[in-house]
Amino acid sequence: MDLDVLRHGNFAKLGDAIADWDDMTKKLETLERDARENLKAKADKARWKGVNATVSREFVAKTADEFTDAHTQAQTITNILRDTRLELIDYRTQINDAIERGLKKNLTVIDTECGTFRVQLNIHPDRAAKGNDVYDPTPQEVEDLCGEVERILSKATESDMTAAKALNDLVDSVKSGFADSSYKDRDEAVHAAKQAEQDKKDGKEAASLYSRLDTLDEEETKRLVELTQQGKNSPVFASEMLRNLNYRGRDDQEALLLLASNLEGGGRDGQMSSAERRLRDALSMNLATATQQDAPLGPSGGVRSEWTDKLLDVARNGNDLPAQHPGALKGAPTGLTALTDLMGAGTAKYDGNFLDSVGKTIRDYETHTNHPYPGMDNWTGTQEDPMGGLMEAFSRNPGAAEAYFDPSKNDNLHYFLKERDWPGGDVENKMPQNLIDTSARHYFGDALEAASTGHAPGVDPPKIPAEHNRVQAAIFQDVVEAHGSNIANDPQGGMPAALRGAMGGMFADYTADIHQILGQERNLPTDFSGLTLKNEDLVPAMRAMAEDGQAFGRMHDAQTSYLAQELKKYDGQAFVDENASGAKALKAFVGQSNMALGQMDAVRADVIYQMGEDEKSINGWNKMMAYHVIGAPVTGIPFAGDVIQRMVDVGTAEYQNNLNTEVDKETRQNLAGHFSAGHKQVDKMLEEAVRNKLPESQWHLMDQDPGQFENNLQKEGLTQYVNGLTNGMGFMGKVAG
Repeated sequence: MDLDVLRHGNFAKLGDAIADWDDMTKKLETLERDARENLKAKADKARWKGVNATVSREFVAKTADEFTDAHTQAQTITNILRDTRLELIDYRTQINDAIERGLKKNLTVIDTECGTFRVQLNIHPDRAAKGNDVYDPTPQEVEDLCGEVERILSKATESDMTAAKALNDLVDSVKSGFADSSYKDRDEAVHAAKQAEQDKKDGKEAASLYSRLDTLDEEETKRLVELTQQGKNSPVFASEMLRNLNYRGRDDQEALLLLASNLEGGGRDGQMSSAERRLRDALSMNLATATQQDAPLGPSGGVRSEWTDKLLDVARNGNDLPAQHPGALKGAPTGLTALTDLMGAGTAKYDGNFLDSVGKTIRDYETHTNHPYPGMDNWTGTQEDPMGGLMEAFSRNPGAAEAYFDPSKNDNLHYFLKERDWPGGDVENKMPQNLIDTSARHYFGDALEAASTGHAPGVDPPKIPAEHNRVQAAIFQDVVEAHGSNIANDPQGGMPAALRGAMGGMFADYTADIHQILGQERNLPTDFSGLTLKNEDLVPAMRAMAEDGQAFGRMHDAQTSYLAQELKKYDGQAFVDENASGAKALKAFVGQSNMALGQMDAVRADVIYQMGEDEKSINGWNKMMAYHVIGAPVTGIPFAGDVIQRMVDVGTAEYQNNLNTEVDKETRQNLAGHFSAGHKQVDKMLEEAVRNKLPESQWHLMDQDPGQFENNLQKEGLTQYVNGLTNGMGFMGKVAG
């Protein structure tokens, strides 16, 4: 920067530009809010079908995201310009002060253009006049002034140039659209640019170390782990490393798959060390980061990159090298499994476009190959199925899973539920639990749970009651209907064992809808998620799921939580006075709750009956069912509060105390005479509500006969519970009377 430009430049124009950008930012903020709260929100709630359900909704979502990015980019540009202007004004003040101090020492600073200047001594005509004393600066003072001006000018130049670079980098950081990078000032943007340069350097170093993975010593391995973990969230590091990979004589995508296979297989000794596990998990994260939207190797405008195309091609077809070559890669299913095992490792969250591309590649391979998985009809198939790692990755991106299984967009859900010949599926239900829990179908269940609930399984407790959008509800309904019709007289075959845990999670998330379906004769879709399921589909699916006591427990826990939260809403007088406000609504709700829990107890009764006289299995199932009960360690009720907490505690404790341990033929024909756990639970929760809501002087009203509590809640509730038991057995295709 020239000296005179800094001293006399018109920064007012830059101020005008900042004002314009500030104004633009505010307008974009309004547009973003309108797009998010009006355009996208309405599109999400709309019950569109056909083209509107696919093209229009997707277009609206992308448009809303673009407005968000446009606002972010405009704000960042404003911040950088404003910060740079303030810095330059400050440097102008500093340099003028320095020049003024120099003048007092008889020194002048002169601009010589091209960023240079000189300091010279002022020559006074009367310097030699008698009695005139002109200050004569020392060489050190000249040097000091020169150094000070140079430092200030250098900083101003750096501020100007780095701001320009930051602005250019911001615009160039995406292939299309607007950048989502947000910087509060120039310094932060400059720091990001410097970090990117360091990330490039580190990425090349990591690639170099990976090339010698088989011979790395302990310190080198430690360094590689450090680099890959430090750069796991940096698209620059990840893409630089992946593009520079060379392993066993193969580059880029081939090197990646060879590394993934080596790390998954335990390296040199076949046993995965802690360092190798960390490297594998970090490599998965690196791949996910590098293939995100607008990342260097990711898709642009919804079109996947050439790099991804080649990766999928190599994974499916191999590299045609002879088997004895150290760099040989087999094609599908081995190559696809190597890729998806890497994707499923760790906690990496992959972009939906990348996940969808891998899914399409695997399905295309399966449907166009006569015997896609030879020799995988046993337990091995459930572990080496390439869909396993892919589904595990899908479960960590609920939005992508939702889009992938959206029945209005594609037939993927139908394919997996109805058509796919799952490797090892014939022996799946006979496997040890540890293999069931690591099978491909188990991870498919996790992906379904993510798609239908909107959250990753096991990450956050369910919101009770929860609402779900149209796509999530459609996925849940299709899954229930797919299994609800297949269990008559064959509950074990009605649903693969590996899906039952995830189904328990889905039933828990839809507990408010399930309460309405089981407790009412619905003529319209449910209020929460718009389900149109019928009892005859829902109860059989619940029965198939209930083979897993733990899954049944999750569903029952959620129902208990829902009951407690709803009971909390009613005024205390509604429990003891049938004329009080809300008393009729409370009576209806209690009846519906008894009806719902009656059908759940019918399911539980059938499970125990099927176990026969195997008391050990029955007790084991009851313990599994109680394992997830949220009574004592209540963790699943957001913002529960003490009253709700206490109702859940007493309700679940009462339920557990009344669990039956056997159901013989006679018992099964007269469930009402032997089963009462669900009804007693509701009664206990009602009593607890009264004790919390009313003074002790009114507790006696619970025993008033006739009275609201005694007759309308307890006795009428028992009638509905018995009806629920009877209906539940009937919906399972059983005769209960």
